Amino acid sequence: MEVKNLLDCHCWHSGLLDALRHSDAEICRLIEDEFDRQQNTLQLVAAENQCSRAVLAALGSVLQNKTAEGPVARRLHGGCGVVDEVEQIAAQRAKQAFGARYANVQPHSGTQANQIVIAAVLQKGDKILSLPDEQGGHFSHGSAESLTGKLFTVENYFLDPESLLLDYETIRKKALQCRPKMIICGASFYPRAIDFEAFRRIADEAGAFLLADISHISSLVIAGAHQSPVDFAHFTTTSTYKCGGPRGGIILMGKDFDNEVVVGGKKTTFEKLLDAATFPGLQGTPYFNHIAAKAVFFKEAVDTEFRQRQFKIIDNAAVLADSLGKYGLSVITGGTDNHLVLVDVTGLKAGLTGDIAQKALEDCGVVVDKIDLPYQKTCRTAGIRVGTPIVTKRGMGEEEMVVAAGLVDKILRQLVITDAGYKIDRNFIADTRQIVETLCSKFGFAD
Repeated sequence: MEVKNLLDCHCWHSGLLDALRHSDAEICRLIEDEFDRQQNTLQLVAAENQCSRAVLAALGSVLQNKTAEGPVARRLHGGCGVVDEVEQIAAQRAKQAFGARYANVQPHSGTQANQIVIAAVLQKGDKILSLPDEQGGHFSHGSAESLTGKLFTVENYFLDPESLLLDYETIRKKALQCRPKMIICGASFYPRAIDFEAFRRIADEAGAFLLADISHISSLVIAGAHQSPVDFAHFTTTSTYKCGGPRGGIILMGKDFDNEVVVGGKKTTFEKLLDAATFPGLQGTPYFNHIAAKAVFFKEAVDTEFRQRQFKIIDNAAVLADSLGKYGLSVITGGTDNHLVLVDVTGLKAGLTGDIAQKALEDCGVVVDKIDLPYQKTCRTAGIRVGTPIVTKRGMGEEEMVVAAGLVDKILRQLVITDAGYKIDRNFIADTRQIVETLCSKFGFAD
């Protein structure tokens, strides 16, 4: 499509931050503060990433203004020629990035993508078999507090209590015993590789649909650094921000994309079911600025540099895990196969919890997540989850991971547990933050 008044479009979009500063200085200041925080702290949050300026440009575009409910070419609103083209490009690029046959780029989040799939193929009360959130699953996989848990019957498979690994034969026996309509695999804090092919064999034997949620490892899957579920699972879902794109979600299908199925007594296709579950089932208007930003990211994701970086993310995580272990910290499963490391902090000193560890580390400029650990014996968070996507994207390598591990260890050993929580010497905090800022200053904000 020919773009007219291109110069005017460029001028209008180029001054967005200045327009915000003029209109709302308070919010503009907070954005500047957040930029400073992200630039000058050690970002070891495994569930976050940094998107490019090109992705941010799409997010801040006039596509935000467009309303258009429904799938491409079947919108309920007029004036949809441009956004139809944007969505088609995003879907095509998503298929290319993941090696998929079908892509739905409309979901607002990974959770929404999961809910759309579940609503599309299950009836109220149908049985789901999933890993519980306290063992590494996700709330949307069937937590009692989630919509999934409230509308469907949920049973769980569990990690092996000794190794804390997935035991596929035990999962198989559980699936054959409870005969679920859907099995969900994928995790939010599982540091080892997942065998999606084994899950598909279990699902086929049990007569179940398989949904693979790869939100945490999707960038690794794109790069071939982790086995892809796209041709094993009936449905693959992921958020799009953990891998370096904008906020949002997608649904993918591989070889099963055009299968005819019977749902609710009617023969149909997965594609029709997903379209209807997206709209009017669970969403109204898609966020077209986000869909455009997804398209930009998927173009970036097939680049050689992106793919090589995913292997560096794994290498950095392995060094971080090894270094933490050498300092005497308890690393769950003894290491990692992906981007994240789990640490049990409770054995370091009496009264220490993941919650205290997270707050104390952030006081000193190191940002991590507190986390419940499988089979933890206390009712409070027992661990922390650290990850390497952001620091790797900023250019940090194995040497910096050794330094990061040393900082984590030093901070946790320095803090003192008190009746009110904890305390750390103010001079130690100031000195440590200076070390962190000096380290971060050597690596620019990820572009």
